[in-house]
Amino acid sequence: MDNVLFVFNMQEMYVGKNRNKDKFSFDADGLTQRVNQRIMEYQPEEVFYIVSIGKGLFKGSMPAKDSRDSDFARDLKVRSKNIYEKNKPDCFANDALADLMCSRGVKEIEFVGVDTGAEIGMSAYTATEDLDLKVVYNELCMVMMAPEKAGKYRDKLRKTRVTYKH
Repeated sequence: MDNVLFVFNMQEMYVGKNRNKDKFSFDADGLTQRVNQRIMEYQPEEVFYIVSIGKGLFKGSMPAKDSRDSDFARDLKVRSKNIYEKNKPDCFANDALADLMCSRGVKEIEFVGVDTGAEIGMSAYTATEDLDLKVVYNELCMVMMAPEKAGKYRDKLRKTRVTYKH
């Protein structure tokens, strides 16, 4: 398996019909359609879903585990059981995920979904710098909730092996 797709935060809290539309005011239906299209272009075992789950007393703005907000958005195509929880911005803080990418011989990761802060940027940076992977930063299938933070990582990523789709 050379190329994989990482689908970030496509959960009810961020893209669901009952989300806080003032806070998450982007076109969630359009994003979901574009992300679903990318999902269908990969084999099921090549699609990885990264979900944010708040833990402990200081969950921040992440949904609680097993809550309706933490569920996948109803219209999202879930084609694999490759579901990884994260409670820190960098999804590779979950060592099992980093180890799996190495053991499967992954060479390139495409990132799509909702970036609530700098999660996709931090994860993409770790993928290129620590795991020596190529990254596709698919801005056509991404929403940045904190453009200033995302911009910081975008500047860092320009110096690495990242391909941008926009």
